[in-house]
Amino acid sequence: MIMLEESIRKTSLDLMGMYLNKRLSMSEEAVDRDTLRTAFDATLGTGRVYMYDHFGSTQVDRLLARVRHLAKGFDCGWIILDHLSILVSALDDASGLDERKLIDRTMTLLRTMVQETGVGLIVVSHLKRPEGNRGHEEGAVTSLSQLRGSHAIAQLSDMVIGLERNQQDDESRDQTVVRILKNRFSGETGEACTLYYDHETGRLNEAPAIKMEF
Repeated sequence: MIMLEESIRKTSLDLMGMYLNKRLSMSEEAVDRDTLRTAFDATLGTGRVYMYDHFGSTQVDRLLARVRHLAKGFDCGWIILDHLSILVSALDDASGLDERKLIDRTMTLLRTMVQETGVGLIVVSHLKRPEGNRGHEEGAVTSLSQLRGSHAIAQLSDMVIGLERNQQDDESRDQTVVRILKNRFSGETGEACTLYYDHETGRLNEAPAIKMEF
């Protein structure tokens, strides 16, 4: 897990909280040490989770070398990179490359590493603001054209998944629509499901399918 906008402590508490069905990073003091130990042993203590110890931007080539080592040397099956924009901001501006070209280069390096190692890579990307008055924070529909900075994100990815949520609506602000924007495997795209955020457990739960009767 390469979480460039949060500390390892917060990521760790969130993973342990998923095991306990509690928002642990918000209420760590409400859980006794024995319960924390049980949660740690069941998640981080398994030896199956690795986290990148860095806050903020970092050198792309150095990070890729470490990810490659984790994939080959430690047999990591999945890498989560959150997020792409803060990663490319670390590249040397003296190169003369703008953000689009920086993202092109970074995505090419990431794709090459995936092909080389066979690791599954989940990359979080920010979006450009859509045209019109309605922004993504108000539930605007996502599209491939809104991927920030470069079309290489869409071209080089096997799957592109958009998440849509109206943060400002009192009735639907805890609902996230999952939209498949690209699917290289089967070609099936479109709205996939709706996820509901549980404020008590911190989990996203899929809404059950509704059977329509006529």
